Amino acid sequence: MRKIFLIFFVLSISFTFAQEITGVTKTGDKYSSMIRKSIEGYFKNDFTVHEEITADDAVFTINRDTFSKDEIKAGFSAHHQLYANINAPWLFVETTFYDENNNNQVWTHVWQMWEGTSKRNGEKSRGPVHSSFKWVDGKVVEGIYIYDTVPLSTEIAAVQKKKKK
Repeated sequence: MRKIFLIFFVLSISFTFAQEITGVTKTGDKYSSMIRKSIEGYFKNDFTVHEEITADDAVFTINRDTFSKDEIKAGFSAHHQLYANINAPWLFVETTFYDENNNNQVWTHVWQMWEGTSKRNGEKSRGPVHSSFKWVDGKVVEGIYIYDTVPLSTEIAAVQKKKKK
């Protein structure tokens, strides 16, 4: 009886810690490459690749706020009015091709450190950004960005205050 209990106990622990395989993750695939090119375009204020790879009805979320394809482009382009030398000192891009347990979805995930120098006061701003992009039929249909918006909001407020004076 002890042996049966011991075997059952060991098997239950094994199954508890076993992870389900949900798909395949790659870094050198075409989706990762296209997102990387789109991000590199953003650094130059060039949204050509963004226009090419994004569906017209795509929806983007920054933290809890939702934006259209054109709104996200306009907002990110506006960063160049506030900051110089926008870049990412480190950037990691990977795409996961999920299996049928996850409806065969394809998502590209990005982890990066964003940097820019304020045109107003010359101070460097830096912060982590995580973003994910859902692909359907070769187009991005959804994008999610998570980052601290306080530095950007502070910069916008300072510029607007300066303009009012």
